Amino acid sequence: MIPGISRLLPLLLAALLLGGCASFQADAPTGGGLAGVQRFFVVSNLSDNHALDQRIVAALRARGLVAESGPLTMMPGDTQATVTFQDHWNWDFGEHLVYLKITVRKPESNEPLAGATFSARIPLKESAIETVSRLVGSMFTEKAK
Repeated sequence: MIPGISRLLPLLLAALLLGGCASFQADAPTGGGLAGVQRFFVVSNLSDNHALDQRIVAALRARGLVAESGPLTMMPGDTQATVTFQDHWNWDFGEHLVYLKITVRKPESNEPLAGATFSARIPLKESAIETVSRLVGSMFTEKAK
């Protein structure tokens, strides 16, 4: 065996293993943030076959917030923030969530308040419910405010 290869092999293996990691990212534009927002409306996505709107509602309610979902035309008048999402799933002996972007905006001006993105090269073993909960939570952390 070549002497230099024995030292590089562990590094190469680590790089291969870490290359498939998932990433979570949360952000709030300057002047935005979710401080004081209590009433959310999750806009249903007609192409959502995984009930992600209901999962986002459940994650918001678990934080003690008021949340509903449906088509934009059904949004209550007292809504303080609208929530939209984009998702992508891959099939590998079952469907796996590999991308989810959640965006929170002011309903009257469409100004962004916060957002969070999940992206994975290799699907995680956690359920979509756990991923949604983690994303929603990340928008409320100090880092995202």
